[in-house]
Amino acid sequence: WGEGSLQSPIDGQRTAFSATKHGLADFLTSFANVNPSLPFENASAAAQVGVAKLVAIALACAGNFPGGIIFPLMFAAAPIAHAFAAGCDVLPVVVMSLMASTQASVTRTPLATAAILSLTASPTSQLSTMLPAMLISSYLGVFISRLISGESYFKYNSS
Repeated sequence: WGEGSLQSPIDGQRTAFSATKHGLADFLTSFANVNPSLPFENASAAAQVGVAKLVAIALACAGNFPGGIIFPLMFAAAPIAHAFAAGCDVLPVVVMSLMASTQASVTRTPLATAAILSLTASPTSQLSTMLPAMLISSYLGVFISRLISGESYFKYNSS
């Protein structure tokens, strides 16, 4: 999954994965435990996807596999946002805010996180609504992560 298919997890997979830029054929995705071309059936299905992605990220980082964590973290945070808000219609701004906060808390790059999400958002997204929320949640994510833990897998300069 890449930035071309970001709309699918933001809207709870209401945009079929097969309809996105990097999508697979419906035939291939129909064999998955949680079909990425269908909306989440319930909170449990969304949580399963989010947790599976977080475990995959942790294993990839521990195994020193090449690649980054920026988009994988965003794609892991989106289903978790849908799992928390099960039973109510989740606004895309809430999902994108959790995506921004999660990613910025790990990489500690709040401005870049908001810029990446803004540039990869759907053309129909209202950035005047989403950008302030993403900026605030990104900076809050960094602030809270620094309060919780001074040590990180990623090394930062303290100056």
